Amino acid sequence: MEQTFIKSIELSNGLKLDFYDISRKLAGDRWYVGLIARIDIPLIDSLLTNQHLSHYSVEEISNTLGESVRFQQKRERHYIDEREKDDLLKDLMDSFIKRTLNYLSLPDFPGKYILKEFQTYRKQKTWYQNV
Repeated sequence: MEQTFIKSIELSNGLKLDFYDISRKLAGDRWYVGLIARIDIPLIDSLLTNQHLSHYSVEEISNTLGESVRFQQKRERHYIDEREKDDLLKDLMDSFIKRTLNYLSLPDFPGKYILKEFQTYRKQKTWYQNV
């Protein structure tokens, strides 16, 4: 999947939100219009601000998840007229910003997201060990 960088937004919690266009032509004048919103959350900086992560060591989390955790969401529409694709891509991005920017900018977002990913990994690991 080819990704074309669109823009970055610096969040008030110190993170950077990046947008990528993943649109592609389907057939004739019809397009798949896709947008990826991505934040790479460095583990060390984020761990210091979340009390829920204090139950785990930094080493335990970084050994499990790596140096950073990626938050990523995709917005997409299928079979879009070529004349509408650019406006739709902009609308998808504007809608994402309007609906999620405040949440993603919260000071405790990085720690909560890391905790969620860590717990998800541990549950999956336990499940696979029991199979």
